Parts: sequence; structure tokens; C-alpha cells
Amino acid sequence: MSPTLPPITVYSSKPTPFRFIECTIESRHLEALFLLGNDCCSVFLRQLITRLPNHKHTPDVSRSTNLKIQYNSDTTSGATTFAPPSLANPIAPVPLFSAISPINKKFAHPLRLQATAPWHRLGHHYYRTETQIIHLGKTSIRLQYRYFTVPRSQIKRDFNDRSQDAQYSHLASEDEPERQFATSIATLAFVEWGQPNEHGHRSIKSAPSPYTDLSLIVEQTAKFHRPDGLSKRAAGGRPDHAFKVDLPLRPSDIDQLGHVTNSRYALLLHDVLSHGLEKGYYANGSGPLRTPSTPLPVHSGKTLSTLSDTVVNIPTGSQYYKNADILEFYVGYENELKIEDNVVVWSWVEREKILVDKDQLPLDVVVFEFCAVDDRGQERLISLCRTVIRERVETLASLPVLNKAGAKL
Repeated sequence: MSPTLPPITVYSSKPTPFRFIECTIESRHLEALFLLGNDCCSVFLRQLITRLPNHKHTPDVSRSTNLKIQYNSDTTSGATTFAPPSLANPIAPVPLFSAISPINKKFAHPLRLQATAPWHRLGHHYYRTETQIIHLGKTSIRLQYRYFTVPRSQIKRDFNDRSQDAQYSHLASEDEPERQFATSIATLAFVEWGQPNEHGHRSIKSAPSPYTDLSLIVEQTAKFHRPDGLSKRAAGGRPDHAFKVDLPLRPSDIDQLGHVTNSRYALLLHDVLSHGLEKGYYANGSGPLRTPSTPLPVHSGKTLSTLSDTVVNIPTGSQYYKNADILEFYVGYENELKIEDNVVVWSWVEREKILVDKDQLPLDVVVFEFCAVDDRGQERLISLCRTVIRERVETLASLPVLNKAGAKL
């Protein structure tokens, strides 16, 4: 490295306001964070390349992304601390910001009855993203993205210019302190493209990582309940309480390479999670809801007429829940998915919960297998995904009573 061009260890994006669509519902917010991470990665690597002499560009592909949503307020800035949901108070609000924006529950998704959901608090706030390298491998690197709100008095600040630190050392009196609201860890693999075959398809193989300077590595700060990826299960190894969903793809899901855009997996799999919670397939809850006396079907198409005769092995009357908070969302990319493929998603909840502090609600782990199906009905694994969710137990007294017009009584 040149002594006049020190390596970049942390790169911060320019403060930008959140768009309304990025904060209206959970699935759009998750997809937005995936996209923001991809954008910041591209900018960070371009900045890094300018400081590397004789650097040879090497194509890279995404292998996995693990996203963590931070519900509780950050206490490092001296802000008010909010109590998270606990066994004693299962519906405690955990607002990210102090201001409360009313949410019309008449039009809210069943997953999202919580008026203090973090993404609702982010509407019209400025944010920035810090990008860091936390691991250098032989053929891949791992990046950490940290998402922060930006106080109004600092939206013109260049967070990469350390000479501005003194100028912005104090907040304006009306400012709310900076908050970290999400973190993600992404793995990029470097590849070499082969020559196209007679069908125009090109194979890829691993290539050496162009980044070898260990001074680029920054310590990882994000702590995950499930930090590792998922392993491919053995043939026939799905649990008997797994269910299957047909997932139609749309032209808007495609990218410039003719494949389904990576960020789209977050939105599509959120649909599967919402469906599973609503129908009772994730029977691992502790609330008042119970599965019906009739067996739950495995295959769930767009219409009830497409249901198969196979059923999920869930005992009648099992407790389940419709409302949950997504704490982590992991997407692993095994193969490319084309828009014309028929797609099914297998999903199930792990029977063993994650135990946290004794006073906190235990967490559930939900697994997804994203598969393409050929003309013979053979499934090809495309993506292994996982969410860590927290049950939101809502008592009848906590839910609003609406009349036929949707007004609160």
C-alpha cells in the first residue's frame, strides 16, 4: 500500500432520506436494506480499488446475507431505554424513536399490528450506512453493514472526513441522537467466467480474492442469535411438519442478467412466513390460538382447489401465533433462479426455541428451502433461508374493537 494512500477500513454512505415505500411495511423495509447493502458494497469496493496499486478487477457474486433488525433503542448515546417484551409484559412497546405516528390498524397486515414497529419510525428520517471488511478469505470476503439514523443538523456532514468531527461534535437542541437500527453481514465470492456453451450459458469457478491486506479488516460488532449459515439437509430429511407453497414469479422480480434479483428473496420469503403464521403451520406458540380439528394441508397454491392430499404432521389443537417480530433474516444463495422456473418453498419451524435471558420471551427459528421445479417434478435447491422471530402474544384486551366501517369503538 502507498504511504500516502492509507487503506479504507470504514466507509460511510452520504446521508440520505428514507423513501416512504421503504418504511411502510416490513417486507419492503427488509428488501430495501438488502438493496442498500448491495449499493454500499459497490461504492466501498470502488473507493478501495482507487487506493490499491496494480489492482485487477475480479467479478464477485453474493453468497449470503444475514440481516439483524434492532428493535430496542440504542443506549450508547444516552437515549431513553425501552423495555423489550418479556414474559411478564409480552406486548411491551419497543419504539425506535420517541415520536409516535398513528397506524391505521384496519389496513395493517396481520403480521404488523404493532404501531411502534421500527420501520414505521424511520419514515422521512435521514440514514447512512457504514461498510467494513471483517474477514478476508482466499476466494471470498465478508462485509459488515451498519445502518444509522442521521440527526437533522448533520445531514450535510461527510462522515468519512475526520476533520469535520469537531464541527459536528454537538447536536442541535431539537435533534434526536443517532441510532443504529440494523446490521447485516454479507459474503462475497470472487469468480471467473467460463466461455459460453452452445446455449449461451457460462459456467463460473472460484477465483483468488484480490484483497489481501490484513489492515483492511475491522472487528465485527454485530452479534447474531444464528451467526452461521444453513447446511444442506440430507435427502428426505425434511421434518414432517414442513409445508410447501407455490411461489409465482413476476417480471418485476428479474434483474439485468435474467435472474431473480437477490433482494427479492427477502420479499418473497416474507410472503411465505406471513402465510405460515396466518394458517397455523408454525405451531410452536404459547398464545390462545390453536390449530383446527381438520388436518392442515402441505401444498398451498393460489387457490384451494390445488391442495394436495398430503397433510402437515401437526397435532390437532396445537398452539400457534399469527403475530411475530422478525429479529434476523438470513438468505443464502446456492444457485441462480430464472424467472421462467416453477418455484416452491418448503418451510418449517424448528421445534427447539432459542433461550435468551430468563425474563425474556424465547425465540423461534423458521427455515425455508427455495427450490426450482423442472418438467419432471424434480426439485433443485436455489436458496437456503432462515428467520429468527419473536412471538408477539396479544391479549384480547390489547386489540382494538372495530365496527363494520372500521372505526374504533
